Amino acid sequence: MAFYACLFIIIFVIDLEHGLILNKVVYPGMVVALLLALLPQPGITQWLVTGVANAALGGAIGFVILFLIAIVSRGGMGWGDVKLAALIGLATGFPLVFFSLIMGAILGGIVAVALMIAKKKTRRETIPFGPFLALAAMITLLWGSNILSWYLGLM
Repeated sequence: MAFYACLFIIIFVIDLEHGLILNKVVYPGMVVALLLALLPQPGITQWLVTGVANAALGGAIGFVILFLIAIVSRGGMGWGDVKLAALIGLATGFPLVFFSLIMGAILGGIVAVALMIAKKKTRRETIPFGPFLALAAMITLLWGSNILSWYLGLM
């Protein structure tokens, strides 16, 4: 958890300040996330296969969802966000990657609306999406399983 906290704080600050999500931060993070998926998980007998498959599926889902959005938006979203979504998927796994991406979009939307109401930004101006994805990833890693269990219990 400490590794992910440091990683996502670095991504949060750099993207907020410079509008960049650096490959030299994301790619090593992906490698470490895959290595962490190799560690034994309590209560899972096939931990090696399950952990890696869970991480890989989460990474693929995160990548594909934001890749499609980046293609459709024609430059409205940067490729760094796509790679960050893959990293988040590797870190959170399946199905928490969905929770993280949705929460990032909600957080970003709330801040964007607040900035437009305050007349700090217009609809044509961009705001970096990476900080919201990074914040959502940390929330997901800390409390995502509990929140998802609570939500599914409502149904």
